[in-house]
Amino acid sequence: RRVARCALRSGSLRRLLVTALALLVLRTGIGFLNLARTPGTGCGGLALGGSESAGAGSALPLRPQAGGAGSRPRVQASAGPADVFDGWSAAFTSWSGVQFLLAMAPAIIVEIIVLEPVQQLLTDVGIRAPPASRDYVAGSDNSIKVQRAFDFAAWEKQRKNPDRYWETLGNTLGNSTMLNRLQGPLLVLNLVAAAVLFYNMNLVPQGLPALALPALPFTLSSFVLGLLVTFRTNTSNNRYVLARNNWGDILNVSRDLIQTAFLWVKDEEVARDFARWVPAFSLALMCHLRDPRSHDLREELRAAAGPADTATGLGSGLTEQEITEIVERPVGMNAPHFVLHRLRLKLEAMGFGVNDQRRVLMEYNITRLINDMGSCENIFATPIPLGYTKHTARFLYVWLLLLPAALEGSLGFGVVFAQQLLAFGLLGVEDIGIQIEEPFAVLPLKKICTKISLEAQVVRANAALLGTAASVGKALPAPRDETPASGGNSEMAKRLAASISADSSGWIPH
Repeated sequence: RRVARCALRSGSLRRLLVTALALLVLRTGIGFLNLARTPGTGCGGLALGGSESAGAGSALPLRPQAGGAGSRPRVQASAGPADVFDGWSAAFTSWSGVQFLLAMAPAIIVEIIVLEPVQQLLTDVGIRAPPASRDYVAGSDNSIKVQRAFDFAAWEKQRKNPDRYWETLGNTLGNSTMLNRLQGPLLVLNLVAAAVLFYNMNLVPQGLPALALPALPFTLSSFVLGLLVTFRTNTSNNRYVLARNNWGDILNVSRDLIQTAFLWVKDEEVARDFARWVPAFSLALMCHLRDPRSHDLREELRAAAGPADTATGLGSGLTEQEITEIVERPVGMNAPHFVLHRLRLKLEAMGFGVNDQRRVLMEYNITRLINDMGSCENIFATPIPLGYTKHTARFLYVWLLLLPAALEGSLGFGVVFAQQLLAFGLLGVEDIGIQIEEPFAVLPLKKICTKISLEAQVVRANAALLGTAASVGKALPAPRDETPASGGNSEMAKRLAASISADSSGWIPH
């Protein structure tokens, strides 16, 4: 009962029921047409048996017929519900009815697979990965995944032949979220293809004009359509790459600022205070560029300290008062801008002269962060021209809606499957462009920020071991014993190594 209630609440089941009802109505119409052509029967009228002039199987109106001397018209009773049901059953169980159902089988299978109970069953048997194992874009109803950060194992799996082909095809019905996103448009296109097939198969023989279009216009327009879809996807990919490069620069600049603060500033506490604010910028920028439902700014700023179990003492992060200052910043100033303003104030407290080359280089790095922030804001606020996006979507969908009329004559019952296959391929390419057009929702930004926070914590907690400006000319202390029992550096080393793994918190920009 629980599964049934869950299925009834899902939109997929409702669409499946609509599809089944449409098929039932279509086959009922076929039944009535076949019954009307049956010799000696009629619906609400008289049929004159044995009349050569009427022709075999012609239904005559309800009126007496003139016959020979003493002849009396033979009245055929109107067909009852049983006759209608028999005619419908004969049509439904006919070979054409079976073919029609087979033609709709791919569409029906897709509708069944995307049902929530079926998806849960695929998860239980291990075919589909649990939704909790992946991050999803806020507001997407778990239909858009955040990209994973790759490690060596992921790259090996990515380029493995020929297993990657079978896994990719198998994941289409399980782990692929594209099928869920395209389910509605595919259903409409499949119903249109089925309607064209039904019309030409059953109504055209009754004298209605055929639904057929020449293939030449589709052949000529396919080149333009391909250019439109490809150009739009390439433009979205360029935005994705630019956003990725901006965040790669943020990672590099953050590392540089933390290192130079400890190596150039005499006061170690001033350098440590500066290094606590650097990771706050990337996390504040992530919250600024993403849906507010994705992250809580206060919690993310707490995470800027690094792993919670080692964010104490020298490895501690921002205080609650400093976090509150960022959250309750002046109206009109976004959080990452406020953090950069504070970083410049911290730079003033380092005591560098105005013309000091070290100060110039650190100022330049903060300016690079401002440039990266502005570039990300431009990408987020400026989509691909809406006219181009809308025209591509309209052209593509209308082209696919009319395509069955050109394919049915040559493919017959295969037109529904061909329509589904072509629509999945073309709509899928267009959908990819839509998903990556706004790249910050799908890029693994959290992993980049976690990497910055972890590395900053390692430097703050191990400044004496790594060396600072105050230790120039002095012998560095010997590293502590790297054994599990000693804790300290060993635990930090493990976390830093784990940060490179995609499954923990790492991302290496390329």
